[in-house]
Parts: sequence; structure tokens; C-alpha cells
Amino acid sequence: MATKRESKKKGELPYGVIREQFTTLLTFSTRLEREPRYLNVDSSPQLFLQEFRNAFNTFHVIVFICADTPKDPHRLKRFALSISPLTRTLFEQLILFIFLLEDVPAFVPWLFKTGYTETRIELEHCKKYHGQKANWRKYIVSLKKKVAHAEATYRLKPREIKNPVENIGRGPTPGLLLRVLRKNRPKSKAISFMEYVLSWLYRELSGQSHLNVLELAKRGVLFSTEDAKQKFGAKWEEKRDEHLEEYRQNQVFLAITIMLAMCTELEAHFRYGKRDDIRFLWTVLSEYSDMTKDLWDTRYSTLLT
Repeated sequence: MATKRESKKKGELPYGVIREQFTTLLTFSTRLEREPRYLNVDSSPQLFLQEFRNAFNTFHVIVFICADTPKDPHRLKRFALSISPLTRTLFEQLILFIFLLEDVPAFVPWLFKTGYTETRIELEHCKKYHGQKANWRKYIVSLKKKVAHAEATYRLKPREIKNPVENIGRGPTPGLLLRVLRKNRPKSKAISFMEYVLSWLYRELSGQSHLNVLELAKRGVLFSTEDAKQKFGAKWEEKRDEHLEEYRQNQVFLAITIMLAMCTELEAHFRYGKRDDIRFLWTVLSEYSDMTKDLWDTRYSTLLT
């Protein structure tokens, strides 16, 4: 595995080289919308479709913020410093796809049941803090109806109703999904990969999103003249600009790579005939980013075999 996971300094990726193959991956939306498999498993096809379209929408927002063209004086390069929460969302959707595709008939119904847990938590919150307020009564009644409907729809067991947090679980955070996979599919080959990327990518993205001390120092130099002079020396303005550009490029590469990984997971499972395009994209991107090559070597080179 690579020890340096940032983009190689080979210049900017010539996006035109990969545009055609990357654009074709958008057709996954159409294929997922018409996907005949798992029609008998709750709303699986619709779930995959909505997750994928949400992911691509997030991806396009990231690309728009970081784009060089069309020229826009209001689109400042430093805006790229604020996209890490969006990239983290993409990563969480990737982990969800990996998890669900391990056992669609078992894990999709469980995922929907976690919605019951969240509704129960919302109901208890509203009863505790707003239960005596007249203007909240209608909303609380509606939550109670949702709870009753879910209990009947999902045929919940008494123990699940008594303690849904303990006996069903909460919403699908990456760490929770890993724990559920370990418990229910201990021999899954996806476990070691999820452990690896949670220990690395998710930790870094969480630090960027929460702006921990390390990330604050990394970004702070871009907003403080004194810190920039101390860090970069005499040519501090030039080097600060290079620092920002490197940060921006790494964020773009990460977003592209996560979307490509997501498409690879779907292609490996559903076999939509996009393997050649996907292999080409991994090959080109790996030449520009050690991080991309790391993910290819760790999982995706064998997943497409």
C-alpha cells in the first residue's frame, strides 16, 4: 500500500482524457431505475437509484466549486477548503453501497428498520422538550402515527419496539455498518477494506469536517499572513498559492476516486458492461494520484476480475 496518498505532482489531470468514459457512468442511473433484481426486497431498486443520484449530485457540486472553467471571479479557489463535508458524504455513501451489496435481501430491510429507530428518538425528544406545548401537539401525533405504521409494516418484535436502539440500531454511519457486517457476515472480504479506509480516509475526512487542530493548522496558514510567512519564508505568497492549489487538487481527485469506486462496486455486482471504461479510468487516475492507486491495488483491481 502506498505511504503517500496525495496527488502526484505531475500537473493537473487533463480531464478531457477521461471525460467520455466518466460521463458514461452517469448511465448507471438509468440502469438502476430499470434494475429487475431485488424487486421483492422492499424498495431496493429505488433505494440504489436515489443513493446513486444523490451521490452524483454531490459530486457535481464539488466539481463546480473547484472548477477552473467557465471563469467566474466570484468562484474563489479557497472555496475548495470548505468541500470536505461534501466529500465525506460521498465516502459514507460508498461505504453504504459496499455494505448493502454484501447481502441485499438481509441488509436493505434492516436499513429501513433503522428509520423506525430514528423516528422513535425524534418522538421521545419532542415529548420531552415540547410535549406540553400546544403548537407541537399535531406534529407529535403525526410522529406517533409513523411509529405505529412502521411497527406494523416491518412486523417489529416486542424487544425491537421496547428498545430499538439496542435491538435494531441507529442510522447507517460507516462505523455502525462495519460493526453490523462483522457481526452478521464475519467472513466478508469487504471487512478488511472497510477497516482500512475508515482508519485512513474517513478519519482524515472527519478531521477536515470537524476542523480538528491538525486540519486547522493546515488551513489556517491560508488565512493568516503571519503564519504563512513563518511557514513558507521569503516567497510566502507564491508558496501559499501552491499550497492551496495542492489542497484543491487533492480534494478533486478524492471526489473523483470515490465516485469511481462507487461505480466499480455497482458494476462488479450488477454487471452493466462498463468494466472496460472503469478499468481505463482507474489506470489513468492512478498515474496522477497515489491515493487512487492505493484504492485500486487494495480492492478494485481484484473486484473487477
